[in-house]
Amino acid sequence: MIKFAGILPVFIFTVIACKDEPENDPEDGLLVQHSLIFSYPASTIQVIFEAQMILYPQIADIRDRINHGVNVYKVTYKTHYRDSVIHASGLVCLPSTPGSYPVISFQNGTNTAHAEAPSIDPDNSGYLVMEFMASTGYAILIPDYIGFGASSDILHPYYHKETSNNAVLDLLKAFIELGESESVVATGNDSLFLMGYSQGGWATLAALESMEDNSSLNMNVIAASAGAGAYNLTDFSKYVIDLESFPSPMYMPYFIYSHHEYGNITGSMDLFFKQPYAGLIPGLFDGSHSNNDINNELTTIIPDLIASNLISNFETASEFSQLRETLVENSISGWNTTVKINLFHGTEDDNVPPQQSLNLYNEFTDSGSGTGMVQYFPMEGLSHGSGLMPWGILTFNWFNSFRQN
Repeated sequence: MIKFAGILPVFIFTVIACKDEPENDPEDGLLVQHSLIFSYPASTIQVIFEAQMILYPQIADIRDRINHGVNVYKVTYKTHYRDSVIHASGLVCLPSTPGSYPVISFQNGTNTAHAEAPSIDPDNSGYLVMEFMASTGYAILIPDYIGFGASSDILHPYYHKETSNNAVLDLLKAFIELGESESVVATGNDSLFLMGYSQGGWATLAALESMEDNSSLNMNVIAASAGAGAYNLTDFSKYVIDLESFPSPMYMPYFIYSHHEYGNITGSMDLFFKQPYAGLIPGLFDGSHSNNDINNELTTIIPDLIASNLISNFETASEFSQLRETLVENSISGWNTTVKINLFHGTEDDNVPPQQSLNLYNEFTDSGSGTGMVQYFPMEGLSHGSGLMPWGILTFNWFNSFRQN
C-alpha cells in the first residue's frame, strides 16, 4: 500500500453511506451489487496533499490536478474460481463531477488479514491515497483479490495467475456495467492504466499480459507501472532458500500453503518446513493474522524454517516437482509488448531483490519490445517499504504525462 506520513484526520471527511443496490440476476452480467460508502470533498483532499509536500515535493504536480470530490463505492461482482462462479469484491473510486474519465486499476501488495482488504478497510491510509487520486480525474478500481472481501471463505491463492487475472479483469468488466447504469454520475472512458507494487506489481503485469494475449475488454491500455514485484518465482525462491536470514519469512509459506489448498501442490507442510512452523502454518493463514503477525510467529533464520531436504534438493528432487512447476507456471517473463511499461525497484530492497526487475527488463528487451517501450528505474537508496510512496508519485506523474488535460 502507499501510505501518507502521519495520522490522517479522517474525522473531518464528509461520509455518506447508502443501501446496497438490489442483486442482479446472473444473466444480467458480472455486476452483483454496489453501494456508496464514502464521499470526500476536494477541499479536504487538497489540504492533505499539501501537508505531504514537505516529505514528497513531487506530489505538488498531483495536488495541482485536484479538481473533483471523490465518491467511493464498494462493488460485488461475479468471477471464476476453479470451475465455479463466485462473488468477489473491490472498490470503485470516482470523481463526483459528471464526466467520462480514464481508468486506473490498482493492485495492492501482499495481504493476509481479511480485515485489511480494500473493501473491508477502505479508510485505511494506504487505500485512501488511491481513493483520493480519483480527485485528479481518474476512475480508480481496487480489487480485493479472491480470498478477501466477498470471497473471504476461500484462502487467497497467493501469486496465482489465473485467479488474480480473473479478479482484476472481471472487476473492470463489472465497472463498465456500473457505468451503463444511472447509479453513478462519472463513468470510465476507453483509456486504461495499470499499476501495482510488490505482489501488485506482479499482478499488474500478469493482467497486462492476459489483456494483450486475449482480452474481451473494449479498452485501450495506455501504460502499466510495476514496482518491486517478484516476477521469476523460481529465482526468488532460490534466493530465499540460499539465505541465512530473511526479514519476511511468511512469503514462501504463504505461496506453498495457498497452492496446496488450491490443489497445485500435494504433501504435508513437513515436506517443506521444519517443526514447529509446519504445524503452525495452517492456523497462521486463516485470515485473522496480519503479515507482521505471521512474520513474528515464524523465524527469520531460513535453515530453521525450511526443511533441509528442500534447501539441499529444491532444483532436483522429485518430491518438489509440483512446487517447481507451480513456480514456473505463475512466473512472469518478458514478452514483445505493445504497451509502455515502467519497472521500479528500490536498490536497497531486502524483501524482493532488485535483480528481479532488472532481469525482467532485460527479458522484455530481448523479446523484441521496441526501444523505450519498457524502462527500468532503480530507486536509489530505497527499501521495499520506503520505495512505496515515491513509486506511487512517480507513477501518477508518468500517467498524467499521457493526458491532454
